[in-house]
Amino acid sequence: MRYYPIFADIKGRPCVVIGGGEVALRKAEGLVSAGAQLTVISPGLNGGMKRLVGAKKARHIKRGYMRGDLAGAFLVVSASDSREVNRAVYEEASSLDILVNVVDDPYHCNFIAPAVLNRGSLSIAVSTSGKSPLFARALREGLEEAIGDEYAAFIEILGAARKNLLKKGVEGDKKERVIKAFVNSPLPLWIKLGDVKEINRFLQRHLGKGNTLSRLGVKIR
Repeated sequence: MRYYPIFADIKGRPCVVIGGGEVALRKAEGLVSAGAQLTVISPGLNGGMKRLVGAKKARHIKRGYMRGDLAGAFLVVSASDSREVNRAVYEEASSLDILVNVVDDPYHCNFIAPAVLNRGSLSIAVSTSGKSPLFARALREGLEEAIGDEYAAFIEILGAARKNLLKKGVEGDKKERVIKAFVNSPLPLWIKLGDVKEINRFLQRHLGKGNTLSRLGVKIR
């Protein structure tokens, strides 16, 4: 395994995207959704990128990349059409020990972005270590059918249940048994069917009387 899989907290961190086209936009949207403080460097922007900048979700430097642009950055993605630019970005980032990804060029990356399936707080990442991004995307699309939107609410229930147990001081084997009961339960199916009554019965059986979706602060719709 060449790459060490990790989820990074980039909220509020300075990140840079080089390029203003469709690929750069996809990378920019992902960074913005994770809370990055984003700067886009490109002479021009496509419509989606203009909207991102117009909504003040990113800062735009309207010119090509210049050495020195990466100073202070935590993470950089280069999606330029120019190989020379991409190579220069990689060299500067490497010299500054900055995380850098050159799109579709795994030899000029010290991190790669996996294909990701998001269901609320649940994130599933699929990677082929840069050997076939297309296959990684196909696997992710297959998972989209198996893991529906109901899993977003399921994760919220799991989190609320864990918090409930910790608040009560339940620890060790007992806490693990209860959480396992949740994990192995039909809760995702009940959520999909909107069966609030069955869910509440389950919650009260395992967490105690009075514990309902409403009490835990979880909505399934």
